[in-house]
Amino acid sequence: MAITNLFPRVALDFTTATIDPRITFARTGATATRVNSGGLIEAVAADAPRFDFDPVTLACKGLLIEESRANSFLRSQEMDVSPWASGAHNTGIDTNQTTAPDNTLTAERLYENTSTSNHFIAQSVSFTSGVTYTISVFLKKGTRATAPDILQMTLPALAFGTQYANYNISTGQVVTESGGTGTITVYRNGWYRATYTATATSTQTTISVAVGFTNNNASLGRLPSYTGSTNSDVFVWGAQLEVGAFATSYIPTTTAAVTRNADVATITGTAFSGLWRSGPGSILVRALPSSVSGTRPLVQVDDATADNIIALRGNTTNPELYIRAGGSDQATIDAGTISAAAYRLAGAWQAGNAAASLNSGLAVNGAPASIPAPTQMRLGSDGTNYLNGHLQAVQYWPLRLSNASLQNASSTAGYQSIIHPVSRDTIITEPV
Repeated sequence: MAITNLFPRVALDFTTATIDPRITFARTGATATRVNSGGLIEAVAADAPRFDFDPVTLACKGLLIEESRANSFLRSQEMDVSPWASGAHNTGIDTNQTTAPDNTLTAERLYENTSTSNHFIAQSVSFTSGVTYTISVFLKKGTRATAPDILQMTLPALAFGTQYANYNISTGQVVTESGGTGTITVYRNGWYRATYTATATSTQTTISVAVGFTNNNASLGRLPSYTGSTNSDVFVWGAQLEVGAFATSYIPTTTAAVTRNADVATITGTAFSGLWRSGPGSILVRALPSSVSGTRPLVQVDDATADNIIALRGNTTNPELYIRAGGSDQATIDAGTISAAAYRLAGAWQAGNAAASLNSGLAVNGAPASIPAPTQMRLGSDGTNYLNGHLQAVQYWPLRLSNASLQNASSTAGYQSIIHPVSRDTIITEPV
């Protein structure tokens, strides 16, 4: 039986920027941001879902689910005041010189002086050995005749060694890396967000993180010394320092560090019991992760314990269907390999038989002895780990789809974004 003839009981399409009323959403504190449908960064109220949009194409990326993170940089948009230091490092700052990525006149202009030395701004923070950190800042070419293409972000040598990255903000490329990993992402109106990630090798307190110039030379090393030019400038905004192996959404700060709490989306109580049928079932998830490090849950149904679980998740680069019943693992089915790019993972189960398919690939089989009886659904989380990315769609069928239908469900052509749930009393059978 073809997948097009099987209507799911649950059909959630988050790329429509709407939340199903059965979902309970929570995120304490009004500290979160998103990219809105106009491509601009904006604040989002507490307990409000974040439907995030691509800043260039303006397409809805889906429901943003992130873990709790803190921005340790103070004055993230005010680099002309303490604790930022500029003049001591042969640079100047003009405040509020151009429109920032949030459509406010808050971006600063950073420029060199003519000293023969290095040229950067910095803020002193503390680091712990063995912890991974990510710094990020929004950059835009300046208006002077020789406005630089190449900017640098660097972590302190005493805590990290020779760790830095150089970025070309004309072509949107990471052109040099040393010791860590850099990324650069295009935003609207000439802006880029540059990030740099590295792991500290020594514990240090009050030591400087820098954003600076490279004499427009991509091959120069960490904080190069050269004679500055009065014609060299760049716009900067939105600095962030967070613990983690990748950057998350922007967290504005003023005089203190700010924490953005985790996004929690669940279906519980009668909302869950009204959609779920115990026993055989199938789920398709379409997701866009920001990272494939660690455990990245897509959908998990459980009984609020660690004893009874059905989950579709990313486990580093492994897309998995995981089943646990009565405190014992029943199946961990690896459907292939994923990267930090959109993918479609479908899983199906019944006692003695389960399978998973990735991106229309052949179904990989497993044989769970028992199937648990869950009482809730978690979206983008297992209660401890978080997707750190975008949920785009979720579909659930109250039957074990055949391997052929499962493969079709995880294909681009087989995915259906507009369908209607079957009646709760309708029982559909299909040969495995």
